[in-house]
Amino acid sequence: MKNKVLLCTVLAGIVCGSSARASDGFKSETSHFVGNALLASATTVVVDKYMPTVKRPALTGFIFSATEVIAGEAYQQMTGSKFSVLDAAVGTIGAAVGAYATDKWYIEPKMDTTKKDTTYSVMVSRRF
Repeated sequence: MKNKVLLCTVLAGIVCGSSARASDGFKSETSHFVGNALLASATTVVVDKYMPTVKRPALTGFIFSATEVIAGEAYQQMTGSKFSVLDAAVGTIGAAVGAYATDKWYIEPKMDTTKKDTTYSVMVSRRF
């Protein structure tokens, strides 16, 4: 089960990260920041929940997301585009923020179902 969860996390990161490449503008950099923050956050939650032997899930989330940034930029350079230091820096900062925030704040998806309606939400709580 743990290997399947890890594989799904890796594949989701590749799919989400590969579509977040664009020009060096405000919207592009915002998407890099938010995308890598979400990737680091999701990885931190999955590692924390399904791999209790890992002592620092936030560090794992940061490393996974930051590695995706660098690998994506290296791939772009290999295919003829230039390596964007700005994209790499903003994505790495997003990864750090996402991993740190998720480690300090516990984020959990929630689903409520009534007769005909289903509501999806996120519950946030502070770890002490």
